[in-house]
Amino acid sequence: MGRATDPRVRRTRAVVIATALDLLAERGIAGTTIEAVAERSGVAKTTIYRHWDGQAALILDAFDSVRRPPVDPDTGTLRGDLLDLVAGLAAALSAGPAAGLMFALVDAAERDPQVAALHRREGEARHAVILRAVERGIDRGELPADTDPADVLDQLAGPLFYRRAVSGGALDRAFAERIVDRVLAGHQGRVGAERIAADPGAGTASTA
Repeated sequence: MGRATDPRVRRTRAVVIATALDLLAERGIAGTTIEAVAERSGVAKTTIYRHWDGQAALILDAFDSVRRPPVDPDTGTLRGDLLDLVAGLAAALSAGPAAGLMFALVDAAERDPQVAALHRREGEARHAVILRAVERGIDRGELPADTDPADVLDQLAGPLFYRRAVSGGALDRAFAERIVDRVLAGHQGRVGAERIAADPGAGTASTA
């Protein structure tokens, strides 16, 4: 049996990862040193170093252990897709093991290239599903053809991060729904304007 499948090795790695996650939530990345993990977990530093070559490698594995790939919904409507995605992001920011780690990751990415790479990978995976949903909405005519999907993404995600980091309000499905409806109203108003411009009679009520 190889080391990777040895139950004792798996248990040791699980203990170290769980300890690292606890320390990350409590102290941030700077406080999650190999020494701190060894002291709290009871696993010797030499053992930890046999599995990870340093702090960055351990922290990357800890983040990966709680990362969940985003689901790509296709409800048939842009609003339905975006509501599922924005509500999922709101839940990830407010609850679960990754909630307290995301901003530590953002902070550490400014200083560590390995952490920055993880941050980009995580962001790109989550952004991709939102961008695809917006592109489907454009294809269905739910948004103007010249809509920039990246702008829609920023308008959807920005309020969530502001509320999580600054205002401290609830990040629930009702808040996600308000964001989605406001963003869509702003863009979809242009769809009606474009249709009237293309066919002025479309904006005039029939008097027949």
